[in-house]
Amino acid sequence: MVRTKYLSEAEKKTGQVRLYHSEVYNGLGFSMLGDTIVYILAVQFGAGNIALGYIASAMYIVGMILPLMSRVFRNRNVVKVQTVTWILRGLVCLLYLPLLWVKGSVAVFLLLFVYTLFCCFRLLGVVLYDYTFKTITSNRTRGRVIGNTNVAFQSSTIIAKFLNFIVTSIERLSGVIGLVGLQMIGVVTNTIAAYHLSKIPCRTTIEYKKGRTIFVIFKEAMADRDSRIRLMVYWTYMTVTVVLGMSVAFLTKEVGLQSNIIFLYTTGVSLAVVFSGSFCKFFSDKLGSRPLIIANGFGLLASIVGWIAVPLSAQILWFFILGFLTNFFLGVVNILIRRMVATVIPDDEGVGFNSMVNFVIAFLALFSGLAGGALATEGLRIPHELHLGGIRLGNSYILTFLLALLLSTFGVIFSGALREKGSYSTKDATQIMFSLHGIRAFIDIDRLDKATDPIKRKSLLLSLGTNLTGVATGEIRSTLASPFSDDKAEVIRGLFDRPRPSLTDDLIKDAFDTDSYTQIESIFALGALTHNEKAEKALVYLLEHGSNLTRSTAAKSLARVTRNARYLSRVESISDLAVNIREELNFLVARNIMDKEGKFLAELFLAARKGMGPSFRQTRYAVLAHFMKFSPSLAELYEQKNLDKDDYLSEFLEEARDVVEIDQQRSAIESAFEHREWSRIWAMCFSMTRNLAFRDSRMKYLYHAMLEAQTMPRAQTDGDDALAALYFSYQLKKNCD
Repeated sequence: MVRTKYLSEAEKKTGQVRLYHSEVYNGLGFSMLGDTIVYILAVQFGAGNIALGYIASAMYIVGMILPLMSRVFRNRNVVKVQTVTWILRGLVCLLYLPLLWVKGSVAVFLLLFVYTLFCCFRLLGVVLYDYTFKTITSNRTRGRVIGNTNVAFQSSTIIAKFLNFIVTSIERLSGVIGLVGLQMIGVVTNTIAAYHLSKIPCRTTIEYKKGRTIFVIFKEAMADRDSRIRLMVYWTYMTVTVVLGMSVAFLTKEVGLQSNIIFLYTTGVSLAVVFSGSFCKFFSDKLGSRPLIIANGFGLLASIVGWIAVPLSAQILWFFILGFLTNFFLGVVNILIRRMVATVIPDDEGVGFNSMVNFVIAFLALFSGLAGGALATEGLRIPHELHLGGIRLGNSYILTFLLALLLSTFGVIFSGALREKGSYSTKDATQIMFSLHGIRAFIDIDRLDKATDPIKRKSLLLSLGTNLTGVATGEIRSTLASPFSDDKAEVIRGLFDRPRPSLTDDLIKDAFDTDSYTQIESIFALGALTHNEKAEKALVYLLEHGSNLTRSTAAKSLARVTRNARYLSRVESISDLAVNIREELNFLVARNIMDKEGKFLAELFLAARKGMGPSFRQTRYAVLAHFMKFSPSLAELYEQKNLDKDDYLSEFLEEARDVVEIDQQRSAIESAFEHREWSRIWAMCFSMTRNLAFRDSRMKYLYHAMLEAQTMPRAQTDGDDALAALYFSYQLKKNCD
């Protein structure tokens, strides 16, 4: 079979699993080969702020080599090229070994040189990674997969950084020997990550089209509004990431934290990014990326203000808290904006597009990294502390952190212009995230996606149905839009107990669809929307169109919506159309609500006159007794009879002894039922109800039904009708004036 470059679902799942495995080892490798150890070594070798600023930006500066990438690697398989770059990324780090013998400026130069090579190969792989990621995901799963890969990567970095903390806490290993040794472990784990990366299915090659330079692609991206805004937000926050990378240098050089404490700090940072990934996985697919980017952008601004204000003499805990919050908010923003950028990556020029994106980042990183380092040096020369009473605020990196604050402000402004179809407003998203009901809705939805047990699913649907938040409503709307779902009928029935006016149009659409298997449930649910004009108009139409079941259900719901007798005459005129008990009950419920006087009760024995079956008649009698709120329950009396209990009448007759006629004729009644002498029962009933008077209109109509039954041929009746006659005669006698 000829296959396209696009992967099947099975291949995508395989690719996702391999990507998760790769990210686990990648997290271990990057924690030991990345900037943290390089920062610490640079400080130990006496590097200045400009060099530290270069380290912060080197990860991105090397993007300047990307214009050559498509040409050099054209027609090569994307994953194979990515695998080679990943292997080389680790192997160049073997050049760190001479640091065990060299010192001073030579060591700093070697450190920066090797780190630059590491960043070059890493960036080549990252450009391909973003495109690979797109090929193994879809718009529907991208948010979840991004969250999962982020959690896998950051979880392994926590383990690695804790290992770094343990190693550097040993005095003999706290210096260059221990740090370079950790880098060698990183080389091994990085190679394992490359192996798993190589197993990701891929039929895409790097395409190069003559004349399609990075500058042409940049111009086209800027001409498209969505691409332009998304890239501006992405570039802005990547620049913020570079500047805030100086926080490790700040803690190492200015605050003077030991290497092991720095690793402990970075462990907390990784934990924050894990939480940011879980947060995105949990919320992004339902709320959308835009509102979360804006909300977390404001959170980032607040945390950067904390970095500006914190003094060098503050307790270490404050630095840990600021690091955690800053990286959580920045992590959420970066994950979600990457998700939005992924949707505008072209299928045919993905590598070229990503090269352009990272090429721009290179220039921004060069500016922000060197500017951050220079501002750190300048901050030492200007007054940077403020004394308020006995409180000292500010630090020597104040200008560096002010740059991060300014850039983050631009990020928030640009984020406001983002467009994303189907996303919540920032206000609504914030209300949901900070609402117990909103969180509960997300938890229920997440559990519902995983639950297979029918009882558990019904419980979760009930919980979701009682949750009136927007996200719960959105999930229910999605279910209503589905042509088939195991939960659809259950969800619609839940809307009767917990009506949602916002879903009126959705219910009407389903109620008008004669081919919908939940049409009747939707008509029924419309009945909960009391005094809703839209629902009333829809039900009036359905009252005149469709099957008998449709019309009878519409009648019942229309009665509930209007709560008056406006449509009573029409319902009365079509109620004879009922051919089964379900339709009959619908009309009865409608008339019971609309007809306050109870004229329909005069038709007490109508089912017997029509020759309907035993179950039909029992149900009708029981429902009418229920409408009248009579006690004891007629339904329970029929229940005992249907169970073939010989003494099913005993309890009723015992309770009915407050009526003289029944008390005096108890034995005769029992004998008549035992010998199936129905005429005797009717005669006793007529005698019992002779010359009664009632003020209540409903009781009057019920009484008329008993009187008219005297002319009904006994051949049309049986024991069920006789039992009903006895029961209602007792109620009439007991409630007469």
